[in-house]
Amino acid sequence: MPSILIADDNPEMLETLERIFALYEFDVHKAENGKQAVEIAEKELPDLVILDAKMPVMDGFEACRILKNSRSTRDIPVVFLTANYIQPNDRVTGLQLGADDYLLKPFNSKELVARVKSIIKRNEILRMLKDENHRLAETTKKIKRELKAFLEHNQAVSENPMIDHLTGLYNFNFFKIRLKEEIQISARYKAEFGLAVVLIENFDQINEVLGHQLGNYILMKMANFLLTKTRKADVLARSGEGLFYILMPHTDAEGAYIESERIRVVLSTTDYLDEEILETLHPGKRKISELQNLVVKVGVVAATTEQLQKETVDSLLQRLSRCLDIAREKNYSVTIAENKIEEE
Repeated sequence: MPSILIADDNPEMLETLERIFALYEFDVHKAENGKQAVEIAEKELPDLVILDAKMPVMDGFEACRILKNSRSTRDIPVVFLTANYIQPNDRVTGLQLGADDYLLKPFNSKELVARVKSIIKRNEILRMLKDENHRLAETTKKIKRELKAFLEHNQAVSENPMIDHLTGLYNFNFFKIRLKEEIQISARYKAEFGLAVVLIENFDQINEVLGHQLGNYILMKMANFLLTKTRKADVLARSGEGLFYILMPHTDAEGAYIESERIRVVLSTTDYLDEEILETLHPGKRKISELQNLVVKVGVVAATTEQLQKETVDSLLQRLSRCLDIAREKNYSVTIAENKIEEE
């Protein structure tokens, strides 16, 4: 229930106000002067304080000044309820001190309670807006920090021709160089390796709903996620928005499929939109649902010992592209491995 503090040096008025607000299910605290009112307010933190202007020990004006200058009580609404013969200048003084309203005796009890409820409700809304603004400010700071770190990282790698400047992964040109080396190494040592391409098919929706800047932010998170879910020996590269390549040394066809399928499942079920970003952007429940269900298509091939003598970078990428094309024909997330195409 809402709580209220009433300060009045007239015992009969204090009792009358207590009965009125208790009838409307308020938790009522009482004070006989301004000094008591300040002490009780600091201890109980009521939802609203009603002050009489003229009281002994400490008047209502001084009590209001203290309450509005205290960190713990400055946001508590204060209403002056005083005699109708009070000077106009006193009303101005009360409002200048931060009072939210100035009411006169005698009063209509229903109107008084309605006014008090309205002020409390307004203060709750203002407090919610203040908290929301604080959260938005903190979220903005977080995004700025991460973008600053990204820009610093981007500057560090901008002169490196092997690195994708957005994600810090290898770029596609270097990936092809590394793939050519792997073909030669695996042929020499009669080893096998796997190759996968990962496409976030609905990544355009992320850019459309959140904008390219935050789309890039989420793309960075995806790249970091892939780094944590692949082996140290694997080679990761980015080749466009939502398109990644993975080279898996010393991995046969079945192993490459199992590893790629594991990555697809986890990638498509991971929530990259943290709560702070959603609270900041308010994209709507339907759009949130769309964004939180990524459509992930994966193509997988393996270079076997029998094929390596005649395999080239272009031939491997063509085989991989064919698998991805088949995956894209599906209307759901799927992993298509070359050695399992007949099973599809």
